[in-house]
Amino acid sequence: MRLSASDVLRCMEGGEGTRVEFKRVLPRDDRAVRTLCAFANTRGGLLIVGITDRGRVHGVHEPERVRSRLEKLAEVHVLPPLAVATQVVEVGGPRVVACSVPFSNARPHAVQLPGTPPQVLVRVGASNRIADGPTLAALRRNAVSRNGRNPLEDAIVGWVRAQSKIRARPSGSATVAGFAKAFNVGEARAHRTFVRLESRGLLVGHGAGRSRVFTAP
Repeated sequence: MRLSASDVLRCMEGGEGTRVEFKRVLPRDDRAVRTLCAFANTRGGLLIVGITDRGRVHGVHEPERVRSRLEKLAEVHVLPPLAVATQVVEVGGPRVVACSVPFSNARPHAVQLPGTPPQVLVRVGASNRIADGPTLAALRRNAVSRNGRNPLEDAIVGWVRAQSKIRARPSGSATVAGFAKAFNVGEARAHRTFVRLESRGLLVGHGAGRSRVFTAP
């Protein structure tokens, strides 16, 4: 990983989302490891420590300690262990720590913390959520195939991705009912297609029933 100050500034302009998260300081172990795990299971991503939620460079005082801690968390508290790449980047004076997480071929990864059962996490918008239902089943099959989609499936995936970019709703806003209304498609037909896409690993869902929210990895 070779990030420049300009690369970091571009990430800041784009804001947080499915593949980017900012933290002003190194978060608690449980929060940091959830983000690393969710990135690895979804599309990969970049965690940058030293930037506020409002997109201001704050910097970190001990960047090497932060780097070491993130690498250790990925190795010890993610199962199977996760290899991440870290880098200290100077941005206008202050230094930030960037942690790049790959979209892992060893997924599903689970968070394993003392005293708690393993949890498989996925990224939904700018949030980390526990994987369940078809999403978890698809991760366990490691089934991510983007070939052979029909026009309705293409429309759904494209719409879900567009919804995930709406910053006012960082956890996502793409539901079956929302798509059916926007495209004048029967909700039952849309639901069957959403379920099929989720089972193939092309959508990630969180929640239950009509309130289940989807994002596209």
